[in-house]
Amino acid sequence: MSVSADVVYVTSNTSNCTANAVCGQGANPDLNINGGLIFNDNALSSYTTALASTPDKPLNAGGARFFSNSFSNTTPELGLTISPTLGVTGGVYKVYHVFSSTANNGSTNVVLGVTNNAGCTISFTETDRFQRRFGQPAPQRWQFLGFLTNNADTSTPTITFYFKDGLVSAGAQARLPVDTFRFSLYDPCTDVTDISDVSVTGPLATNLASVVVTGISNAATKITVYQDSGSGMVEIGSKTTDIVNGNNSVSISGLIKGARVGATQTLNGQEGCIPSGGVLVGGGANPSVRIALTIRETSSTGPVGAAGVTTNTALHFLGATTVSGGAPVDAAIYFPSNGWQTLTFSAGRQSVGNASNALGTVTGPGVYNANDSVTVRVYAYRTVPDNGALVYSPVEAQSAAVTSNNVFAVNWTWTPVAGADGYRVLRNVNSTGYLEYVDVVGANSLTDDNFIWQLGAIVTPTFTQLGSSIQWNPTVGNANNIATRWGTLESINFVIDELTDTGPFDLYIDNLQNGSTVWQTFEEAVAGRTDYGFRAPTFSGTTSGNLLTAPNVGQVSNGAADAGTKSFRVRFQWNGVTVSKWLRLTTSGVGNPQVNLDDPISFRLLLLPVGATPVAPPAPSLFITRLGTDTVLNWTGAHNLQAASEVTGTYTNVPSVTLAPYTNALPEEVKFFRLAN
Repeated sequence: MSVSADVVYVTSNTSNCTANAVCGQGANPDLNINGGLIFNDNALSSYTTALASTPDKPLNAGGARFFSNSFSNTTPELGLTISPTLGVTGGVYKVYHVFSSTANNGSTNVVLGVTNNAGCTISFTETDRFQRRFGQPAPQRWQFLGFLTNNADTSTPTITFYFKDGLVSAGAQARLPVDTFRFSLYDPCTDVTDISDVSVTGPLATNLASVVVTGISNAATKITVYQDSGSGMVEIGSKTTDIVNGNNSVSISGLIKGARVGATQTLNGQEGCIPSGGVLVGGGANPSVRIALTIRETSSTGPVGAAGVTTNTALHFLGATTVSGGAPVDAAIYFPSNGWQTLTFSAGRQSVGNASNALGTVTGPGVYNANDSVTVRVYAYRTVPDNGALVYSPVEAQSAAVTSNNVFAVNWTWTPVAGADGYRVLRNVNSTGYLEYVDVVGANSLTDDNFIWQLGAIVTPTFTQLGSSIQWNPTVGNANNIATRWGTLESINFVIDELTDTGPFDLYIDNLQNGSTVWQTFEEAVAGRTDYGFRAPTFSGTTSGNLLTAPNVGQVSNGAADAGTKSFRVRFQWNGVTVSKWLRLTTSGVGNPQVNLDDPISFRLLLLPVGATPVAPPAPSLFITRLGTDTVLNWTGAHNLQAASEVTGTYTNVPSVTLAPYTNALPEEVKFFRLAN
């Protein structure tokens, strides 16, 4: 519990907790001044990592709570009871709650009853503000539940929340999440604050002269922006004209890295409450960042870049070995540079080549019976010195059947494999199956007199992994090595590195490559296209709670290119500076490209230092030729072809034309063309 004269917070898990290892996963054990629990769930709730990312919410890194089916049996006498010690005896407080439902597993229709058990009166007897829609998007806003008035002789009220209607069931993706309650001593400014959640969004950095304020009413007469750099909130800018509903740009001055920025609006002469917290100011694009890949195991087998099967739920961070708060926190660090950088990720697969040309020759009398039919399969093997793993070739050398009208023996031969320590030969007699083996060392031949075989047919694994990877949700006994030879590139993951800098980030990705195959150059899409190769930064609910709502850019760009004229531009900003802030820039539904994990995966990255701007590639050229009576236009890459009747006229897109060649079929005798995007 966090207490001041005006505001009291009640967290569902231990407040001011920095990590589960410090404070565990139990419900909040704090006591009020009467010795009672401030948060009593009657042992009905469970731990969850789903935390609201509201900027002025107290630190609660240990997690939150959720209720399932058992909550349906709660009553006014037995439910979730809150009993904080407030600051003012007889005081009137506004009661709020905030939670996260970005995982879309909260109840959509639950209604809670509310009763005042002791020490107070309340203005509300039920609430729907625990439904899923009120816990998204991130950062979540405080939900006003109603008024609470302390009795004249106490400052420790007791209220209980209990089930009244709807569905609560974790199995049906209908949890009841509980994160943090807030009790705010009533002030007229809260009447303005509760109308709309006024906040500042990104980009927010020291080199900016304006900020975007969200949640503004068009009836507001003033927007005021404040900054707290350590001495409380100080006004740094305002706007009194041309105020519109929603987002407004407000001129400011003096943004300081690490300060927090908030805003108010004034309605009917009353200013909203000056926020006690706000959004962190970053140092500008770009700080350093950690980067890893997510690989999804797949049953697909190529080719590189083609869409893969994504039903397998096994996800691995490639290029990391430690996960904290869901983030691959020990991924490699990449620093800003004025030039393009190559990022390479490798599973470090170690294998052995395939044997071939298995051939059997009948040799003289032997112990095989006349008319027996014998075939073999030959696998090379080797021991990898780095980890001692024994690996076999993935594809066998299959012989033809060998037989004879007389008793016989066989001499088997095959082509040697470079680097092999030996060969495992499996035998099949009279189609009974490959159930026996013999190992051959130092030769690529075998004299088979039928007495050398032993039971067994193990020819796995076919590879071992030396590169670093870890499952998304590592547990004891989990295999952190990627089990399949192929995978899908599920996402590129960006993880906060500088814990004093939220950004923003403005970076470019180009030329994705697996082995010798470049499968994505972004040249086949027009500039400005979204959902091409990657989704927007906030698309993934897994990490959207780590980001400001703006900037949120993921689109093909002609503003920078490693080669050609296009790349993929990504813009985002962290909403805090904890070590588990990360972004899952996913390919879900817009590629799911396959990669062969025997080969390295690489891409080019442009991560410019603060103040630098990219060098735009040359504009595309348009070539015109005559083919008989036709005029044919040619160009490279994807661009919007635009036409006008006069050279200085208004150009409009030729419908559905982005790729060359184009044969002019327009009826005008004279037409002017150009390329855009």
